[in-house]
Amino acid sequence: MAEPVNPPYVRVMLCLKKKDEVTDEFFHDYWKGNHVKLALENKKFVDKVIRYNQFHTSPNLKAAARDFKIPVPEYDGIAEVWVKDLETWKEIVTDPDFVRVIAPDENHFIKAPINIMLGYDNTVLGVKVPK
Repeated sequence: MAEPVNPPYVRVMLCLKKKDEVTDEFFHDYWKGNHVKLALENKKFVDKVIRYNQFHTSPNLKAAARDFKIPVPEYDGIAEVWVKDLETWKEIVTDPDFVRVIAPDENHFIKAPINIMLGYDNTVLGVKVPK
């Protein structure tokens, strides 16, 4: 399948695992609260990101997923960031203020390494995002 020449955005998926020493509650509360607050204080992040979504799961939902008899990744959440293009993502993650604040904050609740996927949508059902 050919990659679109000019997709309307690039989706960055950051797959996260909680640190072993933190509870599920702490991981999710910290990510929804403290970490989001810091991200939203970063001007480049706010100005350049089209959409930022957090996908949260839990031990109960992971157990329910195992009932389908297919492998279940051990992530505790996925940060989904939509940006115009890869250059925009590079601008964000190399911004000195972003690096100074966000990377150290991740050490409070995220277990390294963070896995990343880059991609684009092919909407089959639902509302398509306009270009």
